[in-house]
Amino acid sequence: MAAANGEKESGRHGVVAVIREADRFLVIRRSEFVKAPNLLCFPGGGIEPGEDFETALHRELMEELSMTVTFREHLWTSVTRWGTKLEWMACDRIPGSTPVPSPAEVAEVMWMHEAELLGRDDLLGSIPDFFAAVQTGVVRLQ
Repeated sequence: MAAANGEKESGRHGVVAVIREADRFLVIRRSEFVKAPNLLCFPGGGIEPGEDFETALHRELMEELSMTVTFREHLWTSVTRWGTKLEWMACDRIPGSTPVPSPAEVAEVMWMHEAELLGRDDLLGSIPDFFAAVQTGVVRLQ
């Protein structure tokens, strides 16, 4: 099956947690041990067979950051340049839940403004795509 951009879809399906507090987004630096190492992105990962989006989101945040969140809303569905379908989910951190990176998956945790993120050259490609969708009104952040 061809993706919208003409590339073949990989068949992969993932979730992305969009967590914003005081106009800063929770961002991770991927560890050297995962695909696309050392790049910045929002937390998330693959949806396993039988999981719904919310279950996958909670599992991925526990695996990557030992963090619990509440799901607020589904923001957007996109297909990456490499053919992975992503479900972008707005979440809120449960008070007192502090992100603790799992070194196997996450090298660093940061809170960054949109402008800080977009000024970087070490972003996973889906991040600029997400903010372009926000800028054009396709995605509405509350």
